[in-house]
Amino acid sequence: MEKKKRKSGGSALVRFIDRVFGLIVATVIVGGIFGLTLEWILVKGPSPALRDSFVMTMMWTRRFDFIPQIFLTQEETDTIFNDHWSINNTEATDTSLITVKANQQTQSDEESGPKADDYGYVDEDGDGIIIVDVKKKGFVGKMIIILDPSRVFVGKPEVYGGYGLTLEDLAKRYNALGGVNGGGFYDPEGGGTGGYPDGLTVVGGEIFHEGNSTRTFCGLDRNNILHVGDYDSEEAVEDGIRDGVSFGPALIINGKGEYGNHMESGINPRTAVGQRADGAILLLAIDGRQVHSIGASFGDARDVMLDFGAVNACNMDGGSSTVMYYTGQYINSPSSASGTSRALPDAWLFK
Repeated sequence: MEKKKRKSGGSALVRFIDRVFGLIVATVIVGGIFGLTLEWILVKGPSPALRDSFVMTMMWTRRFDFIPQIFLTQEETDTIFNDHWSINNTEATDTSLITVKANQQTQSDEESGPKADDYGYVDEDGDGIIIVDVKKKGFVGKMIIILDPSRVFVGKPEVYGGYGLTLEDLAKRYNALGGVNGGGFYDPEGGGTGGYPDGLTVVGGEIFHEGNSTRTFCGLDRNNILHVGDYDSEEAVEDGIRDGVSFGPALIINGKGEYGNHMESGINPRTAVGQRADGAILLLAIDGRQVHSIGASFGDARDVMLDFGAVNACNMDGGSSTVMYYTGQYINSPSSASGTSRALPDAWLFK
């Protein structure tokens, strides 16, 4: 009787799949053990500063804010967060420190070519917009300098509520050259639609959102001077604020950088807005959560703004909201899932 030969192809394929699956499982287990060991060292190790930086980075990430609680209690993480999130700014903006230069230019004539401004930055094409690459240890970003502050304003969707607009769509709505993201928005569990701003919001001289948060306000008045500090709607009207949003914390007030625990906020993408003594507006976007740029703390953003001559500056919404747009394209590297802009309730724009 002739015996039938067994076909081994199917079983070989099963064994191959089994080995690959086993390798994947083993890799995940080893990676998980390594990650947990590293976290334990960070949160239980001898360096409170390293622990706090790790906790703040995770908590600001939202999607991973549960990770510190693997080895820390809710009370411990809340204590660390509250100790590093102080946004009470009682000092009023001293408007005398800003002297807006009328029709500020950096190019004198065709023969002499481009000329540096008072801070050493050159407007190559004479359009009043200067873009500078920012490179520091651990992060990179871009700074847009708008020499004439009257060109800068806050844009928003047609109505608040529902879904916000991407930065590109906001720029198109106002026929703007570019801008950066602005204030915070209601974002439960990291799944917000960008339609509800968090904090006082002023657009075109009108209060579009009263805000009931304690976030720091940042706004331009009718004389194009940037104010940074604690504001309510009545104070905004009294000071003639024409455009502004809320987030914080303040980075620089009246030429003095802010220091303290709240400046060491963890490492994440950052957006900031500031103003030099000559009135020029500074828009900063720092990349983060990526191989080429890990991210920055509030203190890092403050230091960059000081380097660029800011007299007043405020941190804006960061993380996956950090985005910079100019002449039809995103010029930073956003960390959002789409790699571009998430839906926003408002933005700092310029024409």
